Amino acid sequence: MKIAFLILVVIVAAAASLWLARRSRPQGSAEHPGQVRARPDPSEAYVGLRNMMLQGSRAKFNLPAPAKPSEPWGVIMDWGLERGIATVVAMSDGSASVYLSGGGGYIGGVGQEPIRAAAKRAVEVARTVQLPAEPTTDFRLPETGGVFFYFRTDAGVFAFRTRTQEVRSPAHPLRKIGDAMQEVITQYRLWDQGGRKGGGGQLVPPDRHD
Repeated sequence: MKIAFLILVVIVAAAASLWLARRSRPQGSAEHPGQVRARPDPSEAYVGLRNMMLQGSRAKFNLPAPAKPSEPWGVIMDWGLERGIATVVAMSDGSASVYLSGGGGYIGGVGQEPIRAAAKRAVEVARTVQLPAEPTTDFRLPETGGVFFYFRTDAGVFAFRTRTQEVRSPAHPLRKIGDAMQEVITQYRLWDQGGRKGGGGQLVPPDRHD
């Protein structure tokens, strides 16, 4: 899976950096007895993965060219929860991921037809949404209760910002894309509950946020 491979590259790079840091430690040096090692900050991994999805090129993801530059080939949804942010990613090839700002998430579901279908469906729905006049380079995160959408296109990244209560309205223009991205989460949870039969991915269980 293309995105899972990119995630693996990030993990390997982080591990390599840690190994080099340890190798560069002077010989004979030792940690102070009783000193507690600082644990890796899960928020750093989250930020790195989210930035990769927001700023990585379509060529890097090895995705096919859309019919026109303004046609979305990827969608990122940031959902502001009480205990952090859930970022849901869907790509045109069926790749899908869920990252949690507090650590954990889901990756590797492209090998599962329900997840792959949900991701493709989300991108199809995104293509029916009227895009803003101009793309954005402002990739801020929402506060609690906020829901931000970022549509990846060859013409740039187009942002929509709303709130959970608003997007739940049947008349809201982002209701369908919100439901489609929620379906990605649902299919990952069903895969998790079913024992992840079929293999083909990695699952990092998140804390329950709802």
